Amino acid sequence: MEEDVLEILKEIFVKPSEKAHELSSKYRILPYMAERYMRILGEAGAIEMLGSFEKPVKPVIRANTLRISPDRLKSSLEEKGFKLERLSWCDSAFKIIEAPEQPSPGATLEYLKGYYYLHRDSSSLLPVLLLTHEYSGDILDACAAPGGKTTFLAEKVYGKGIVYANDLVLRRLRSLIGHITRMRIENVVVTWSDARKISKVFNRKFGRILLDAPCSGEGRISVDPGRRTRTSIYELALMVKREIELLDSLIDMLDEEGIIAYSTCSIAPEENEYVVSKILDKRKDVEVVPPPVKLFEYSPWIKQYGGMVFHEELDKCVRLWPHVHGTFGFTTCLLRRTRR
Repeated sequence: MEEDVLEILKEIFVKPSEKAHELSSKYRILPYMAERYMRILGEAGAIEMLGSFEKPVKPVIRANTLRISPDRLKSSLEEKGFKLERLSWCDSAFKIIEAPEQPSPGATLEYLKGYYYLHRDSSSLLPVLLLTHEYSGDILDACAAPGGKTTFLAEKVYGKGIVYANDLVLRRLRSLIGHITRMRIENVVVTWSDARKISKVFNRKFGRILLDAPCSGEGRISVDPGRRTRTSIYELALMVKREIELLDSLIDMLDEEGIIAYSTCSIAPEENEYVVSKILDKRKDVEVVPPPVKLFEYSPWIKQYGGMVFHEELDKCVRLWPHVHGTFGFTTCLLRRTRR
């Protein structure tokens, strides 16, 4: 196991330049992160993105359409002093442009009644919309807590399928169950398991799986500044190893022609392009598929980084950049299981 991590570390390591150390000091991030941003975006682009981390993204309210219409929810909250702006690509979701001092978005009567879920930003809606497009059936949400995607998935397949929501961390599972209960979601089954071993829990396959992988969370720096320096390059290699194992094991849980959405809230190509490329190298029964619908202008995944050249198929995957899309850094890749 240690040998695998060291091999990953060897492949993803980049030596920070003097300029990277300057940016590291100025923007309070680790040098290897600064070096990565410059190699991908150029110095000017890296500085622009690092500057965007200083601007908090707008939180998003997503109406629970099983309990209330989006328009009715909007009117009710605006009467309390909220100013909301509907997302152009998701009719049931609204950016919070302004909020009253009281009540806070997580303490309104509407929230307590389960009429909406409060997302930190809009990016997490994307994999759900892509995965459920024109789909009816059961879904496995492999790393489901705290529940934003689970409750949205359940809404999308209500009356047509069940969402099996799994997580390994009990503290996070309690949060997941709390949201499901508060929102009175009826078509969710909760399980407690390491997703890498979940085939021992389910003696079945799925037509759709969501893997929102545990990651460095580097794309969330604007709301969690501790992530600027939390993950050393060695710790990143450990995460990458786990992400490869998760994706590999969950593909085995797919029906033939089934689709898995692999997503992270990380900007790091090590956790995205590298992970999926390793899976494509290893397996001959999976292929990348483009998003089934274009909700807005996506950025593609990158083609190379450091000494690594990634699979051409990855230009079908979706990247959201903080300085381009005004969201967290976020990625989504759809992979379809094929015949061997």
